[in-house]
Amino acid sequence: MNCKNFASLFLIIFLLSIQACVSPKNVIYFNNLNDTVKSGLANAKTIFDAPIQKNDLLSISIGGSNAEDLIALNSGSGSVPGAIAGTNAKSLGYLVDPDGKIQLPFIGRITAEGLTRLQLEDTLTNLLKDYTKNPVVNVKFLNYNFSILGEVNRPGKFDMEDRTTILQAISLAGDLTTLAKRNNILVIREINGKREFGRLNLLSKDAFKSPYFYLKTNDVVYVEPVRSKFLTRTGAPQYIGLAAAGLTLLLTILNFSKK
Repeated sequence: MNCKNFASLFLIIFLLSIQACVSPKNVIYFNNLNDTVKSGLANAKTIFDAPIQKNDLLSISIGGSNAEDLIALNSGSGSVPGAIAGTNAKSLGYLVDPDGKIQLPFIGRITAEGLTRLQLEDTLTNLLKDYTKNPVVNVKFLNYNFSILGEVNRPGKFDMEDRTTILQAISLAGDLTTLAKRNNILVIREINGKREFGRLNLLSKDAFKSPYFYLKTNDVVYVEPVRSKFLTRTGAPQYIGLAAAGLTLLLTILNFSKK
């Protein structure tokens, strides 16, 4: 084997060793989960109204024709069992207790768990007809949030509405970085104490049919990096410098050995 071939072989072996040192498994979170699959997307739900769950914090405001009635009916937030009091608007609301119920003035305890926001509005509107004229009820979630990390410009925890899409979540996080892997966005979701994992391919229209396109409260979104980022995160450039120095040394030794 001549010097040139030997040097080339040495360089190939060294670069392969670098590749082993910067394995994607050392960089990507949750790397043992399955990749994106299309199975089931055709039958995915197209309605994403989030049901109310235990420990949700709800804002409930009541309107109607009689101002005096409304003062009493809206006095419950922060003043009755099942309500949370505080110094800012976000801390005021009705807490869904471990039995899945909330307690309101005059009406008492009613079941909220399992209902959507609109369903609870309809239920309360019907119940309040006995207490005021032309009641109008508005229900909002106060404790809805999601977390996003990985290849986004502003990772963190963000407040959300009950119908926040993955695209809106990414927008709140300052968009994906140029090195984000767009075809395998991971969503971690907890339902009834069990975690499930879903992935979305933002390069495909199938993402709009995914049950993970609309986020739910406490979802965690992870955007993994593309392969080209591994080298910069693991300090691989120093290995390249070592490779060059080693190759130079090898060529020098071989050159002297020929003489």
